[in-house]
Amino acid sequence: MEITNDPKKIGQALKWITGILKQHKVPYQIVGGLAAKEYGATRPLVDIDIYAPLDTEKVRVALAELQPYIIRQALPHRSDSWDLVYLALDYQNIYIEIGDTSTNPRFYNRIDQRWESQNIDFTHSVELELYGVKVDVMPRAELIRYKTMLDREVDHQDIKEMQQQPWSYCFIGGICSGYSV
Repeated sequence: MEITNDPKKIGQALKWITGILKQHKVPYQIVGGLAAKEYGATRPLVDIDIYAPLDTEKVRVALAELQPYIIRQALPHRSDSWDLVYLALDYQNIYIEIGDTSTNPRFYNRIDQRWESQNIDFTHSVELELYGVKVDVMPRAELIRYKTMLDREVDHQDIKEMQQQPWSYCFIGGICSGYSV
C-alpha cells in the first residue's frame, strides 16, 4: 500500500470500487480522508474509506467480484477510535476499507469520552465528482462534526483546511460538484 496524491491512481481505484457497488445497486458513502480532500484537505491519501451495508444479497454478489482483491475479510475490529466490521481491499496498491453499516458501527468521541453510533444516512449523501468519478460522499458539515469528535491530529489538519474552503453542492437527486469560491 502506498500513501499517494497521484490523481490517476486514486481515480482508477475509485472508479473501480464505486462502479462495482453501483452495478450491484449497493448504497455507499465515501468518508474519511478522501471525502476531506474533496472539501479542501490537502494531506496525501492513505486509503479510500467507504461505508456500505455488507449484509444483503446484492453485496454477496459484489463480494464475489471483489474476492481477488480482498486482503481482509469482513470481520469485527475494535481500536481506540472505531468499533466496527470492515473488509479491506488492495486495488493496484491503493488500500480500500469498506465499513459495514448493517452492524452498528461506532467511533469513539474523544470530546465527550464516549462511543457514538456511526449512523450513515445514504439519502443525505452528496454526489460529487472526485478524480473524474461521480461518487456519493458524506456531507461536509457531517464530516467536520465526525472528525471533530474523533479528535486525532490528522482530523485537526483536515478540519482546518476544510473550513478554509467555502463549498457549494447538492444532495443526491441533483448532480453538483463542489467548488471553492
